[in-house]
Amino acid sequence: MKRVCIAIGLLVFAGCGATRSSPDAPMSAGGLTPTIEDKEAGLVKIAPGFDLKAYRTVVVAPFPVTDKLEDEGDRQFAAKMAAFFQVELVRRLKDSGLFQRVVTAKDYKPVAGEKTLRLEGNITRLGRGSQAARYFAGIYGAGRARAQADMRFVEAPGGRVVMVTADRRVASVGMFGGSDEGHLEESFDDMARDLAKFLQRLARGEAPRKE
Repeated sequence: MKRVCIAIGLLVFAGCGATRSSPDAPMSAGGLTPTIEDKEAGLVKIAPGFDLKAYRTVVVAPFPVTDKLEDEGDRQFAAKMAAFFQVELVRRLKDSGLFQRVVTAKDYKPVAGEKTLRLEGNITRLGRGSQAARYFAGIYGAGRARAQADMRFVEAPGGRVVMVTADRRVASVGMFGGSDEGHLEESFDDMARDLAKFLQRLARGEAPRKE
């Protein structure tokens, strides 16, 4: 009984964190629709002949929130989350060691003759959920915070879409239900981390896989 109480206590105060969920209406781009399940990237689709190692620079564009926003408070919160996600994508891609340069679109300066990837996309789902509902019944999925990013890698300067992904995360358990901002920041950080891990596998010649 004591061990059970300790386990429950750890669950309440540490939380379960964000978990992956099936993407909702994944977006197509450049004739590609993400349909292949991957254990880290969510859903993916890769253009024939795409070789990640051919690109030494990746430019991370801002990700606008296209989900329905009710008021100015929602718009300000959405802008904060979008900025956070861009920062995490840059950080995680730098840490991956796959590219010589990882920069934001604002800081990018083209180099003549250089093949570049541009990471673009939208935050298509951004739900803050209910902290009160999470507090009382979060273990059953009530009041979930949710986030989805639909991403595309575009070859520059040609504009050919070479890969698309869709990743969705939900979170409902945390200390006193967990804050909306905390859950969503964790979700976006996990997306950025797992995208980088997927790209590392891709660079080693591994195919997307569910497990």
